[in-house]
Amino acid sequence: MITLDHNTAQRIVDRAMQVIGHSVNVMTPDGVIIASGDPLRVGELHHGARHVALRGESLAVDASNAEQFTGVRHGVNVPITVGQHIVAVVGISGEPAKVLQFADLVKVTAELMLEQTALLELGQHRRRQTEDTLLALINGRAVPQSWLDRIGFDLAQPRLALIIEPAQLPGPDDFVILLMRQLELSDKSLLLAQVAPQRLLVLAPIKPASTTALRSMTEQALSLLQSSLSANVHMAVVIAAGQYIEGSLQGCYESALATMASGRRESPHSSVHCYSDDPVTILWESLRPSWQQQELLRPLQTLRAHPRHLLYVRTLQAFFDANGDVKQCAAVLHLHRNTVRYRLKGVEQLTGLSPFRLPELLHLYLALKSDDLSTKQ
Repeated sequence: MITLDHNTAQRIVDRAMQVIGHSVNVMTPDGVIIASGDPLRVGELHHGARHVALRGESLAVDASNAEQFTGVRHGVNVPITVGQHIVAVVGISGEPAKVLQFADLVKVTAELMLEQTALLELGQHRRRQTEDTLLALINGRAVPQSWLDRIGFDLAQPRLALIIEPAQLPGPDDFVILLMRQLELSDKSLLLAQVAPQRLLVLAPIKPASTTALRSMTEQALSLLQSSLSANVHMAVVIAAGQYIEGSLQGCYESALATMASGRRESPHSSVHCYSDDPVTILWESLRPSWQQQELLRPLQTLRAHPRHLLYVRTLQAFFDANGDVKQCAAVLHLHRNTVRYRLKGVEQLTGLSPFRLPELLHLYLALKSDDLSTKQ
């Protein structure tokens, strides 16, 4: 049952008085005036309103019956009903013969405004329930089945986690609220939760795919989300799509977080970042390493001390980008293949890790990524 507050009641008074030109009062079913065209009457007890609430019928007060209702002025008082419950009484001041014609209009206006308020409150309550449930799940906590039932959340339905943030941080204070309203109206299948002051989590339903087609699930989720955003919003946000991890919403969410952090750092001008674009870097970032990072960086100490270390690093990076193909690497650097091999041999001599052995190449790759990460942070 809706609880009538002063602000809502005053909006009813202001709206009605603009239309009919007579003073209006809004009373609780107990007869307390909580909003009025005459501010001095707020807080007074209105015996006529109590009579209306008890009987469920309108009451006209004039010279013939005014003495029955202490302190009540001439006018018409009507019950306001929402969901078959009388939630308020509205009084229109004036001689009943003159103001009776406005009674139905004021009654309908008040009931519509209260129904809208009730719907908003219901929407806010459901939003809080959804957020509480999702926040528990992404933090690895078990939730009762009743929570899932209340928000219509089927754990068997695969979902991909996406994070939306303002392109420019910090963004507007109401960024998340406005974005949630737009998405709620556009697509009911999206589950939404505010996970930070300017960060919105979206869990988008997807169709399962094989492990070799995980990119297609990302494309499904991005397409669903982007079709729900207006063109002007597209230009003002950054979206990060995480990895689908079966049975783990926490993993899906954390992969999206790591994707956003990596994407903003590595490609600051891009508006969409996907885990599948650079999974090794994002995986390493999500580990938040400590001693592991120190151990990875140890072979680079000698390399950093060399006068030509930047030349070696650029060559090694180009070798990574060329997927270990010396010929392609040489073409990109405009060098002879032997020159590339000579430099890579120099890297091996300085670090003890050979770019021509896959496990050691992976070590070098992670070391440079980790070094780059620690430098930029």
